Amino acid sequence: MDAVAATRTSFLIIAGGILVVAGLLWLTLSPAKAGPADGHVPLSRLVREGLVLVRDPGVALSYAASFVARADLAIVVGFMSLWITDHAVNERGMSGAEALARAGAVVGVAQMVALACAPLFGWLGDRMRRQDLVIVAQLVAACAYLSTLLVTDPLGTDMIVVAVLIGVGEIAGITTAGPLLVQQVPADVRGTAFGVHTLCGAAGIMILSAVGGLLYDAWRPAGPFVAAGVAGLLVAAFGLAVRRRVRASVQADLGREAMPER
Repeated sequence: MDAVAATRTSFLIIAGGILVVAGLLWLTLSPAKAGPADGHVPLSRLVREGLVLVRDPGVALSYAASFVARADLAIVVGFMSLWITDHAVNERGMSGAEALARAGAVVGVAQMVALACAPLFGWLGDRMRRQDLVIVAQLVAACAYLSTLLVTDPLGTDMIVVAVLIGVGEIAGITTAGPLLVQQVPADVRGTAFGVHTLCGAAGIMILSAVGGLLYDAWRPAGPFVAAGVAGLLVAAFGLAVRRRVRASVQADLGREAMPER
């Protein structure tokens, strides 16, 4: 297919998948409301309530992990594709379509590994203290992103190995920050907390992507991944500093007590 037709087809496939999932959710989710509405609450108040929760070390760690984890996903999809495409066109003389196809294959490897490893981190989340798992996840992700400094040929096997490591690190960060937040906040403000959690992720995407872009142009193509790795190390260091002060909320403790023994 030519580039325009391939692009249109790709977007149509994604749109079709979204519609299928939406239909399944419409048919299978319960129509019952979760509870009575409390009335309209101004957005400024919701944000303020979510920010106040940062006094809890566990919430602060979850927010920081979200800042890095969401940015990691954007960096993998954007800058890994750009790195491979630039190298393929400028060094190997490939056409733009050929280069992008090679980049898509490598990014696809990272995402398939992420998909395969997601259940692993969910399983670990039920068997480790969640703050410890967040720290481990950030360290794994940081090592994966910093390993891009060892890549000599973006079209070679070393990039495939790095893509596998990045897939593990990417999903580790994404799947561990949310459960820690659930453990730390009461149910009546959980939605607000997750809103700020997502806001932190959006800020991470903008800031680390901007920094990564500057490093890509001024230093080397691995620069965006190094920025993500260093950010992960900082979050892990913060987690090590506060891990002993993280205490689950009373509701979370009661929920765990009510769970059957494994």
